[in-house]
Amino acid sequence: MIDFECTPQVDLEFMNREHRKAFDDANALKSLLDGALKRRLYDDIKELQEAVLESEFEIEAEVSEPGAVEIEQLLQTLLLDTVTHFELEEQCMEEYRFPARAEHNQEHLRVLQWMAEEHSLWTAGCSVETIIHLSDYAADKFPKWLLNHIVTMDTVTASYIRRNGGTSL
Repeated sequence: MIDFECTPQVDLEFMNREHRKAFDDANALKSLLDGALKRRLYDDIKELQEAVLESEFEIEAEVSEPGAVEIEQLLQTLLLDTVTHFELEEQCMEEYRFPARAEHNQEHLRVLQWMAEEHSLWTAGCSVETIIHLSDYAADKFPKWLLNHIVTMDTVTASYIRRNGGTSL
C-alpha cells in the first residue's frame, strides 16, 4: 500500500486531491481483496476437508463471495473517480493550451481501458486467481502507474498550467 503523504505533490491542488482519493481507493480495495482471499481460502480448505471425510471430491465455488458487492462497488468507484479526475485535467490542459495534451490524453485513454479490463475480471468471476491478480493490481500495479504518472506527466502539466495563470480548483 502506498502512503499518499510520501508522494510528490504537483502545483495544482485539485490534482493532489484526486491523487489522494485514487491512492485511498486502491488501498481500500487491497484490504477488501485480502479479506476476500482469506475467506475464500478458508472456505476452500474447509470444503476440501469435508469432501475428503465424505469421499466427495466435487467442490463448487460460491457464486456470491462475502464482500463481493463491496469490491465491485470500489472497483466501480475507482474507475469512475479516475474518469472524473482525467476529465478535470483534460479541461485544464485544453483551457491553458498545454502543448503535450494529446500525449497526456492518450495515456489517460490507455489507462482507462486497462482499468476497465481489470474491473471486468471481477465481474467475470471471483476466483482465487482473480482475487490475487486484483490484489496485485490494487497494491502494486495501479499505485506504481499513478506514482509514475504524477512525477512525470502530471508534474509537468500542473507546472505549465500554474506558470500560465492556472490556479487550484
